[in-house]
Amino acid sequence: MKKYIVMSDCHRGNGTAADEFAHNSLIYKCALEHYLAEGFTYIELGDAEELWENDAFEQIYITHTSVYDLLRRFHDPNPAKTRYLKIWGNHDEDWRDNPAPLTALFPGIELHETITLGPILFLHGHQVDPICSGPRARISRFFVRNVWAGVQRFGIGDPTPAAENPYRCNNIDQALYRMAKEQNKIVIAGHTHRPVFENLSLTERRYLETGIATRGVRRKDKAEPVYYNSGSCVHPRCVTGIEITLEPLHFTLVKWGYQAGAEPAAKGTGSFPATRSLAIARTVLEESKK
Repeated sequence: MKKYIVMSDCHRGNGTAADEFAHNSLIYKCALEHYLAEGFTYIELGDAEELWENDAFEQIYITHTSVYDLLRRFHDPNPAKTRYLKIWGNHDEDWRDNPAPLTALFPGIELHETITLGPILFLHGHQVDPICSGPRARISRFFVRNVWAGVQRFGIGDPTPAAENPYRCNNIDQALYRMAKEQNKIVIAGHTHRPVFENLSLTERRYLETGIATRGVRRKDKAEPVYYNSGSCVHPRCVTGIEITLEPLHFTLVKWGYQAGAEPAAKGTGSFPATRSLAIARTVLEESKK
């Protein structure tokens, strides 16, 4: 049975305060070690490298060498055997025109804008976001590289990502949903950083289950298994992804993050309380009904 894990939006950077991936790198590596051992093929769904903020890949590689060593274990120079499928997004679109730094690490690697596996179309998703594709993308990239990369070092976030704007997220999700319907495909994307399962974000699904929602949450009336979003690897203290099997077709939205142990790791003495172990664990958020 062929198994896939889809993750997107790592935004691996140069190790400075602007490197949004750095705080989750250990969680990410633990997750990939699991999928490597369990025989999964890894689909990296764009914005893996933060090439809008960084002039060159070399510093990213130096900072995250251990990550690339792990990715090399998924890769095989034979495209028919490789377990590392790589799609570029808007922040690492440079790979489309100059893949040489990557091919030096991963001989024979193929870089894609989209991948189709059976009924599923995989893409990053920026293609339906006018701010991050076409002529306006050059303006966004200029501000990210020349303004926000420096400002982030003082703790101020970059306001350009769709993740910072729920209204943009909603519009992008809706456009990707329409793409799925028009092409008669199941679409799996990233870009927004917001996990979506069966065309429902987690807050939208909770609204259907409980009737409780805050302002800004769309009031959808049902789930539709045509559009999914893997979320990102830059959430606070966790990464999300989608596990897939093709035969039979099954989807599982998962989160990897820190989890305190149920049992004390060491008994307390005197005025010192007992400590608890801290582990990195996989949590199922949603999965297809069997």
